Amino acid sequence: MQDYLANELQTTFEKYTNQARFVQMIVDKQLVVSNRKKAEIVADLRKHKFRPFPKGTAKAAGENEPTVEDEEEPEVDANGSMADFDYLLGMAIWSLTKEKIAKLKEQAAEKEIELLALLEKSPKDLWNADLDLFLQEWEVSRVYALTFSFIQLNDVLARLHRVRGEESQGC
Repeated sequence: MQDYLANELQTTFEKYTNQARFVQMIVDKQLVVSNRKKAEIVADLRKHKFRPFPKGTAKAAGENEPTVEDEEEPEVDANGSMADFDYLLGMAIWSLTKEKIAKLKEQAAEKEIELLALLEKSPKDLWNADLDLFLQEWEVSRVYALTFSFIQLNDVLARLHRVRGEESQGC
C-alpha cells in the first residue's frame, strides 16, 4: 500500500513540476506553442525531457475538458502517443501566467512533503494510522446512532403521552 501511495504522490509531484516548468518556458519564451503543429511541439517537449503521462492520468493534473480537436484518435509516433502530453498542452491559456507557475510550484512542494513524510513511515505506522482513523469514525457513528435512537425514543414517548392525555380527556 505504501508503494502505491508513494507512486501516486510521485506522479502528481512530477506532473506539477512539469507543468510549472512548461509554463515557465512559455512565459520566458524558451518554448513556443502557438502556430505550430502538435507533432513539432511534442518533439520539443521530448527534447526538453518532459515526462509523458498517458491520457487517463491527465485529468488529475488539471487538464481542461477535451476540445473538438482532442476527441480525434490520438496520433502515435515512435515514442508513443502524442496525447501523453495533453496534461501540458491541454492547459488553459489563462494558466500561462507567473501566478500559475507559483501555484504549481507550491502544489509540487506540498506533494513532495507528503511523499517524504509517507516514505518515513513504516507499513505498521500506516496500518495504525488507518486503524486510529477508523476507530474515531466508528466512535462518531456510534454517538450519532445513540443520539438518533434517543431522539426517536423521545418522539415515541411524546406520542404515547399525547395519546394517554387524549384518552383521559375523552373519558
